[in-house]
Amino acid sequence: MTVTLLKTLRTRFLDRPLPDAVFSLTAGRLCGIRVSAAGQAVRKRCILPFERDVLAPSFDRPNAAAASAAPVVREAKKLLGLGAGTVSLLIPEPCVRVFILSAEAVPVAQAERETFIRWRIGKLMPHLPEDLRLDYAVSAGAGPRKIIVIAARDAVIREYEGLFEAEGLRAGTVTIPSLSLVNLLDGGPDENVMLLNIEADGLSFLAVMDGGWTLYRQKALGTDLPLEERAGLVVQEVENTVHFLEDKERRRAARIRVCSERWQEGPLVVSRLKNGLALPAEMIAAPAPEDWDAGERAMLAPLVGQIS
Repeated sequence: MTVTLLKTLRTRFLDRPLPDAVFSLTAGRLCGIRVSAAGQAVRKRCILPFERDVLAPSFDRPNAAAASAAPVVREAKKLLGLGAGTVSLLIPEPCVRVFILSAEAVPVAQAERETFIRWRIGKLMPHLPEDLRLDYAVSAGAGPRKIIVIAARDAVIREYEGLFEAEGLRAGTVTIPSLSLVNLLDGGPDENVMLLNIEADGLSFLAVMDGGWTLYRQKALGTDLPLEERAGLVVQEVENTVHFLEDKERRRAARIRVCSERWQEGPLVVSRLKNGLALPAEMIAAPAPEDWDAGERAMLAPLVGQIS
């Protein structure tokens, strides 16, 4: 394979014009980084809390309380020293549906390809919303293709975009943290990895095996559980997913890469995975300024992925 699928995924979802800043909205927190005009270095960062009930992420309906986050967006813009500009926006994973399709052949013409992909998604979602947005990437090379498709409701996306547009910031890219983290993986045609992203209220998996997207899934996670109990639940979900892949795809991940919003949780999960699954597991390392502490490195890793 001359072009790796991770590179293809970057090209479609992540390789956009360099933004002025990157923001992420998660349960109870707005994070932002200011990007250097001269390149991909981070100039400033901010992590601002807000009430947890402000965000109720959903694929099916807009977030009625999202407007309550407007003052926090305004404060983040001030802290980062932003005027008008273009930003990349990471929205909560539950706002989208991710599908991984297999196809013996894919139409070459763009219009026909999009019709084909929408038809395939229609078989999985019989009642497609009229405002459904689709973005996708198709694997390179000859033979059967893998297609990763991201589906979202326009009404949902517009609400998040509107928070920033009200402050003169245009969302050039809207994506989710797990896809942004792909840029922090090593890549390569023989990539065989499961990416695990742990957030305050859930986790997501993206498996890339033998140069092809293999699996994506989301799982809700209790926010008020003790650290040890949460880590145990996460490890159990990883074990279930590894076994599912072995049974369904006849494949086993060579390693697991972990990103955790709570910096104490990630190393604990990694340690338990090494002991329980006998699989290499390690934290994803995001390039960051030396003065960032462990918590900042953990919370801002998906944002750094957008400029890596």
